Amino acid sequence: MSPPSSEETGHDEADTVFCRDCGERISARAEICPECGVRQLPPPTSSVDSALDDLLKGGNPFVAAALSALFPGLGQIYNRELEKGIAFIVGGFLAVLSALAIIGFVLYPAIWIYSIYEAYKTAEGQAAEVDTAGYSTIEEGTPQDAEADETTGETDGTRF
Repeated sequence: MSPPSSEETGHDEADTVFCRDCGERISARAEICPECGVRQLPPPTSSVDSALDDLLKGGNPFVAAALSALFPGLGQIYNRELEKGIAFIVGGFLAVLSALAIIGFVLYPAIWIYSIYEAYKTAEGQAAEVDTAGYSTIEEGTPQDAEADETTGETDGTRF
């Protein structure tokens, strides 16, 4: 018995792939294998979801500067620099307290403006790193390679 030809299955060889789980030949555009039901492609995301992910990931200079403009230190926290953000928050608080001694009227705006500048420059640098490397250096939940057990040949259950 010979395997079915591409004319019998209705699929062109170039438009088919093998299922990651059961090995059955399926359409290259199939999201789910019709034989075993395992997802082949990631589910589509809406443009709103991807825009929110991009904004919340950090590295957007305008968002970092706007957050620092709202309150010194928030832009640094957005850039995932917690220690620096806390330092700006404490510095701003101390500058407001020193307003009682008049020096705070000069000190707080200086801290506020520097916080905006620093958050913008840091986010710009992070965005440049992502652009030149082609990927983000901050990886969130990336899948690990599946390792096969040498005796049984089974994988550890990690899927791509």
